[in-house]
Amino acid sequence: MRSKRRTFLILCTLVLSVFLITILQSLLATLDSVSNKPTEGNRFVVRHKSGLTQFLPISYGDYLRQQPEVLAVANSQWFGGYYQDPKNFFANFANDETTMFEVFADRITGLTEPEIKEYQRDGKGCIVGQILADKYGWKVGDTIPLTGTIFPMSPRLTIRGIFKGRTASEENTLYFHYKLLEEGVGFMKGKTGAFWLKTKTSDDIPRVANRIDTHFSNSPVETMSEAENAFYLTFVKMLGNIGAIIHGVTIAVLIAITIVTVGTMSMAIKERTTEIAVLRAMGFSSSRVLFLLMAEGLLLVTLGGAMGIGLASLVAKILREILGSALIFLQDFHLANETILLCMGMALVIGFISTIIPALAATRKSIVEGLRAL
Repeated sequence: MRSKRRTFLILCTLVLSVFLITILQSLLATLDSVSNKPTEGNRFVVRHKSGLTQFLPISYGDYLRQQPEVLAVANSQWFGGYYQDPKNFFANFANDETTMFEVFADRITGLTEPEIKEYQRDGKGCIVGQILADKYGWKVGDTIPLTGTIFPMSPRLTIRGIFKGRTASEENTLYFHYKLLEEGVGFMKGKTGAFWLKTKTSDDIPRVANRIDTHFSNSPVETMSEAENAFYLTFVKMLGNIGAIIHGVTIAVLIAITIVTVGTMSMAIKERTTEIAVLRAMGFSSSRVLFLLMAEGLLLVTLGGAMGIGLASLVAKILREILGSALIFLQDFHLANETILLCMGMALVIGFISTIIPALAATRKSIVEGLRAL
C-alpha cells in the first residue's frame, strides 16, 4: 500500500478483530466442553430439585445403595475454601472417602493402594491434583490450611496423595473427608450437596434415575437425578445464554471488519490506478496485475490474522493463570486447532472479498483511462 499509516491502521484493525473472535470462540468451545466433557457412561448425580445451593438428607444414600443396578454411591459437597490468601482459590470438595475412588475411577488416578488406604485412615487427610501440587510446591506429608468461605470452618489438612486427572481442571482439585465437614459445621450434620452414583451399565441410568425421583417425589426434599454432562451444563446455564451472545458479537465484528477492510482496500487500490496502468503499459497482463494485488491483500490479512491469533494465545494463557482459580472451567481454556483454523479462514475470506472487487475494477479499466491521472 502507498500509505504506511493506512497499512498500519488496517493491520491493527485486523489483529484486534481476529484476536477478539478467537478469544470469544475459544471461550465458547471451552464452555461447550464443560457440558460435553468425557465421562464414565455409567455415572450420574442426584441433587436437590430446587437447585445446587440446597442440601439433601444424607440418609437418602441408604435408599440409593439399595438399588440393584447401583455399584457405588459417594456423597459430595463443594467446600469453596482458599489457601493462605483469597487469591489462592481452587476447587475443593468434601467427599465420601470410602467410595469416591470407585465412583470417580476415571477422574482420580495415579494413587497407589497404600496412599489410598492412608488417606482413608487419616480423618484430616486430603488428596490433591498434580497441577495443584506443582503450583504451590506441595508434596505428600505437607499440611495445607484451608480457609472456608461458604462454611465457617478452616481445616488443616495433611496431603496423603497426589493424583492425576484427565483435564487441567481435574488436577486443580483437592478432596478431603466428608465427616470432617460434618464435624466442623453443625448445620451440615446429616446433609450433603449431592450424591454421585455409579451403575452397572449406562442403560441402567434412566431407569434408576426415574425410580429415585419418583420415590422422593412426595417427600419434603425432592430430588433431581441427571446425567453427568447435564449436571455440568447446569453450571454453564448459570451464565445465561452466553452462546447466543458470543455468536452475536462475532457476527457484528465480522460485519464491521469486512466493511472497514473493503473500504480501505478499495481506497488503496484506487490511489494506485496510475501505477496499475503503467504496469499494464509495460506489458504486464491484467491477470498478472490482479494476482499481484490479490497477493498483497491476502498477505496483509494473513499477517494480521497470525498476529491476532498469537495475541489471543498469550491472553488465553494469562486468563487461565489469573482467572482459572476463580472460574474453574477457565483452567481448561485454550485455543483449539479448529478455532485457529476457523479464524484464519475467516480472515482469508475477508481479505479475498475486500481485495477482489476493487482489484477487478482497477484491472478492467483501459490503460488510457488509468494514465489520465498522471
